[in-house]
Amino acid sequence: MVKKPAFRIVLVLSLLTLVGIAALAAGGHHGIVASADGRQTIATHGPSAHINPLVDNDAGLTLIAGNLSKYPFGVYFCCYGFTISGANSPIGQTFWSAVAFTPSGNFNVGKIKTSAAFVTGNNSVRVSLNADAGGVPGAELAGADVSGLGTFGDCCQVAGVNSRSGIPISQGTQYWVVVSTDNKSNNTWDAWAFNSTDMRLGLVAGYSGGVWSSGDNLVPGYAVLGVPR
Repeated sequence: MVKKPAFRIVLVLSLLTLVGIAALAAGGHHGIVASADGRQTIATHGPSAHINPLVDNDAGLTLIAGNLSKYPFGVYFCCYGFTISGANSPIGQTFWSAVAFTPSGNFNVGKIKTSAAFVTGNNSVRVSLNADAGGVPGAELAGADVSGLGTFGDCCQVAGVNSRSGIPISQGTQYWVVVSTDNKSNNTWDAWAFNSTDMRLGLVAGYSGGVWSSGDNLVPGYAVLGVPR
């Protein structure tokens, strides 16, 4: 089932006060709260730690799609993001998010990176590459559970998956990068940080109440890399 238009975030951060902040804070993670509807996660304090995640082994891989910035102190924005949660999390319901992309050529995907980060519960999240199903995420083509995420509000660790054999994708076909929970992360509250250092809007989908909805929105941080075929 597809619902449009999608949920929309407030692009001017100061306006978040108008929608209210839920009386919900992550145990052991001071200063992290959820919006009143639970869909967004906010770190109310600035980063206490910093790493540069772009210094890693991407040699030989082509950037197929993505918006991670090249600033050493601003790969993405640390402190606002889409809530990623399981039904047994402190949020109390399941929220997932996804970003659409359409490759300009035929590739084998070898790596997916996201700005997903940990709040509380099991330190785990599922990152997957999904087919399109009428403008929202469809069947999972490949994916994996990722553990050891960085703490939401710090800057700027990335979480992602690798494929040794490569996942074939085709020119002009829409695909989705999905960040979700599963049985291993049913009690997890994570967040997928926006990249407000790149203000382009893109097609984003959100999952709640058992259905996906999609629409243009500020895009969370991600990158899809691979080799031409």
